[in-house]
Amino acid sequence: AGCAARRWRRQRLGGGSGVACAAEAEGAAARRQRDQQRQFLLAGEKKGFAAWWKKNARLDRKALSKMGLMCVLSYGFVSNVNAMLTMCISTYVAMVRTGASPLVNADALKQFGLTYGGLYIFSNIVRPIRFSVALAIAPLFDKAIKGFQTRLGVNRGVAIFLMVFLANVCGTFVVLFGGLSLCSALTGVPINLSQIGSLVKAGKAARTAVA
Repeated sequence: AGCAARRWRRQRLGGGSGVACAAEAEGAAARRQRDQQRQFLLAGEKKGFAAWWKKNARLDRKALSKMGLMCVLSYGFVSNVNAMLTMCISTYVAMVRTGASPLVNADALKQFGLTYGGLYIFSNIVRPIRFSVALAIAPLFDKAIKGFQTRLGVNRGVAIFLMVFLANVCGTFVVLFGGLSLCSALTGVPINLSQIGSLVKAGKAARTAVA
């Protein structure tokens, strides 16, 4: 109604209200997304933890996208970190149990696959926690993007690209290579990071086997 009135006044007085209407619509959409996020986080208190867990275990990216772009970006970051930690933990277990690197030893690679498969199953079970973490950090992504816009003087599209590149790409590699280097330091087993592709293939095979 407010926008309709402004459009009528614009026609009568020649004023411009398109920007105000657009801002109002954008604000309303943002409020709806925040309400959906709060409903997700508070549903456990209203319906009980077991019912909340069962319902949200079926959530997917499509459902998450309805809560806003920031939730999609933050969930991508959480999922990437989860996958890299799964790979690092599996590598550490393989090194401890076999005394060798899964990159160069068949027995260690087999152990890596077994551990990875088990952790992958566990990760799917606790998926609602990943969604909750993504919703909790979504405001941080929005704040960072606005910071890029202010400090760098770029538009929102460029700021989002920078955020995705720094968090979801660079951040992912930092967690992976840092985690694998830590595994090597803790176990004393050398690891050649240039052969990381074999771990990726083994992890994919493990996911396929338990899917």
